[in-house]
Amino acid sequence: MRVALLAILYLFLTAAPATAQRIYCPLPEDGVWENPDAAPKEISRIEIESRCENERVFTRVRAFTSCIPRDCKWGWTSAELRSDGAVQVILIGFLSSKQMTLKAFGDLLDTRVINITNDLSQPNVEKIYNLQRK
Repeated sequence: MRVALLAILYLFLTAAPATAQRIYCPLPEDGVWENPDAAPKEISRIEIESRCENERVFTRVRAFTSCIPRDCKWGWTSAELRSDGAVQVILIGFLSSKQMTLKAFGDLLDTRVINITNDLSQPNVEKIYNLQRK
């Protein structure tokens, strides 16, 4: 009887990971997103790529800021999928960095950007953008 109870308990405990949240690829954030009204030095475009391997999500992000004569780009950077479903990435530059949190809502990408001056000479500035799927 004890062996049967232990076997049932073992089955329930080993089945628990199977009920965890399933990961689907590509992520809803995957694709090219644009901000057609971007002012200089604001986020003008974001590209997100995602793939799944062995129940893990691998995501990378590339961002563009509005510059003249053409947009400036931040290179491809690995990102992480947070427990709330948002994608978070830190883009590191020479003079400043950007911490971005990205969450798709249909054809809009809610983009929260914290601009960080690397030498801490200026306070961090947070801006929110709504980019459109291209």
